[in-house]
Amino acid sequence: MRARPTVVIDAFPDSAFRHRDDAAVACIDVMLATTTLATAAAQGRSVAVAASADELRALASGLDDPVLAGSLPDVPAAAFEAKDGPCALLRLRPTGRPVVLASAPGTELVANAAAAGPVLVACFRNLSATARGLARHGRVALLAAGWHEEVSCEDQMAAAWIAARLLDAGFEAGDRHTADVVRRWSGIAPALAGWGNSAAQLRREGRDEEVDFVLSHVDDLDRPCWCEGRRVVQDEAVPDLEAAGGKR
Repeated sequence: MRARPTVVIDAFPDSAFRHRDDAAVACIDVMLATTTLATAAAQGRSVAVAASADELRALASGLDDPVLAGSLPDVPAAAFEAKDGPCALLRLRPTGRPVVLASAPGTELVANAAAAGPVLVACFRNLSATARGLARHGRVALLAAGWHEEVSCEDQMAAAWIAARLLDAGFEAGDRHTADVVRRWSGIAPALAGWGNSAAQLRREGRDEEVDFVLSHVDDLDRPCWCEGRRVVQDEAVPDLEAAGGKR
């Protein structure tokens, strides 16, 4: 008898190393990295992920007039044209300029996972599309980036909502933690993410519009978003994540 497919929920950038070789992986950093990536891809922009200053420079050097967005501890703030966040991105003109995003810990998580092959990039905007992209795989790992070494409520919500869709499709929770996260968060209203630590920090920085965008754009993108290497695209034709590199 064929075993039922499983889904697990894990957290923080290092979790990618535990799952990337034997599971189809989705990376989640709702506030704000993966929301920014999904929004850029939905605009049709060429968008790439940088996890370090060296990667940022290397990726930018190969692009024509790129937008450097986000921040890195060892890169001067003046080097970035825009902050991370969908609203900051949508203000940029023209829309055809490519984007390189560095936004810890989310881009670090994506880079860690994508080093083994393509991964899905998930946020509130593409919950159902992400679940569809993962549903044909035998083992799925939903990885939350977290916030300042804490598990973020908005990332847990997104992971729980995607996991709940997979459970409805015949998956089973791969461990007790996953089952507990789904029970706790899958029925929670998105607006409650506005009370989390990530949202509070953004509001202290005067970035209320980014929080409001995240909370008001739920499941409004109908195609999954995925990253192969450092390039992120939105496309229904998700690659065979489990077969990448002969591992997944």
